[in-house]
Amino acid sequence: MRELRQFVEVASRRSISAAAKHLNISQPALSRAIRKLEESYGAPLFVRNGAGVELSPFGTALYSRAVRILPALDEAREEIAQLQGRSRAVIRIAAGDLWGLVILPEVTRQFARTHPHIVVHVEIADEARRLEGLRNGSYDLAFGTPAPRFEPAAPIQFEPLTRQATFVYCDAGHALAGAAVSAEDLLRQRWISPGFEDDAGPGYLGGHPRDFAARVDSIMHAVLLLRSSPFLMSASSGFLSLFGEFGIATVGIGDPGPVQQSGAIYATRSLDKAILREFLRRVRECVPRLALPDFP
Repeated sequence: MRELRQFVEVASRRSISAAAKHLNISQPALSRAIRKLEESYGAPLFVRNGAGVELSPFGTALYSRAVRILPALDEAREEIAQLQGRSRAVIRIAAGDLWGLVILPEVTRQFARTHPHIVVHVEIADEARRLEGLRNGSYDLAFGTPAPRFEPAAPIQFEPLTRQATFVYCDAGHALAGAAVSAEDLLRQRWISPGFEDDAGPGYLGGHPRDFAARVDSIMHAVLLLRSSPFLMSASSGFLSLFGEFGIATVGIGDPGPVQQSGAIYATRSLDKAILREFLRRVRECVPRLALPDFP
């Protein structure tokens, strides 16, 4: 099973080096494991290219079954360990920044008090990793905005729970804090990119190139850079309350542009587990009580 798990990791990341780093093994050792698996099936499982690797038709056939077999085996192992009293049940969640930093912490705290025998593991992950994790069984649930460009291999359900727009943020001491600002004035400013596409932005800013002073891979890193700086940043309206605690204010932009639905994303089979249904119920109850700006 070890080689099969390694195969799935390489297939998911489309890179032997990236998979080796994640698995904490050497790249040559992982390459040998893949060759051994290919020899056992008598067929090449990957096609090498300049950017990394892609599944061959033989690899695709194996992958489609491996991502169903391995989660089932993991569930059986976990259930046996729980019945023997050797471990606690685990809920594995992938979340976007808004859900991981603002919404799920409160739900997780409440859930931990009423379900001490359950461990809730929340990982902040981008769109591709969330969907791939649901696909290969690494995650039980995901929370965020669905990404149409990522096509799931298995049926995926989306349950909208909140509607969010995009705001422009700045330090509370910034000259533009709370002011009504034109598009031309905004485009003359320097910006921080918190790990999204550089052309993402509210309303009339979307698609316009901007002068970025810094690009980071975490929203909290971006907030720390934004404090006491002359820069601006676009991010979800759901961060309004959290950012306020760090001395971050909004810029008056008028039209925030298209409003996006955000919520729970899960494989249909996930709701077979009573504990996942219970966690989702808690999320549904908690979201309306949070101070999230609402949009029609």
